[in-house]
Amino acid sequence: MTTRLADLRDGVVHIWEGRLDVPDSVTAAARSLLSRDERARADRFVYDRHRRRYTVAQAHLRRVLAGLTGIRPEKIGFRFGKHGKPFLRTGPSFNQSHSGERIMIAVSARGRLGVDIEEIRVVKYLLAIADKNFGADEAAQLHSAAGHERQELFFRLWTRKEAFLKALGVGLTHPLRTFSVDPSPGAERGLLRVEGLGEDPAHWHVGGVPCALGAKAALAVDCPRIAVERLDYDPGEL
Repeated sequence: MTTRLADLRDGVVHIWEGRLDVPDSVTAAARSLLSRDERARADRFVYDRHRRRYTVAQAHLRRVLAGLTGIRPEKIGFRFGKHGKPFLRTGPSFNQSHSGERIMIAVSARGRLGVDIEEIRVVKYLLAIADKNFGADEAAQLHSAAGHERQELFFRLWTRKEAFLKALGVGLTHPLRTFSVDPSPGAERGLLRVEGLGEDPAHWHVGGVPCALGAKAALAVDCPRIAVERLDYDPGEL
């Protein structure tokens, strides 16, 4: 049974993970679903792969929201927050993330919601990046981690932190060092401290979500107890 807007339940976040490496014919079909502004943005990408990834990601998002709202994908009208986060006036809450050829979309009935997925890859100067940008407690964890564990720990921290900022709608415009997260695999209330944002960590869920091998993903939502369920979405041929 297809999930509809009326079926979304408080405290449940629906997740869908997919791929962006599709044939040219699928990219063309995806482009037909985009708004004029989105097509113009796609055309500004220098490299074809970036243009394709953006186009297919936006088409997936539109089709997911169309399935929930009953509005045709090409007729979905996004509004935008101060820092560019898209939203729908009548809901639902949603967020998307893509890294390389991976995409993840999260949807909930309401609330502030952020999701982040990152391909695990070699990060030059990983410890220096953490020392400069992360909380002191987070950087200390990375310094004490064994070499083979450090990279995975870095991405557990990064995805949780970015998901939280995306939920707030500020993205990376806000310093990462002003809050700390719990990177433990089973952490749910994983927001440990927040400075300068007026947020109570006890009111948030920040934690990892399952994803395909070779990546890490995380979810942040301003509801302390949530369930994560698979979104009923068949991408088909867009």
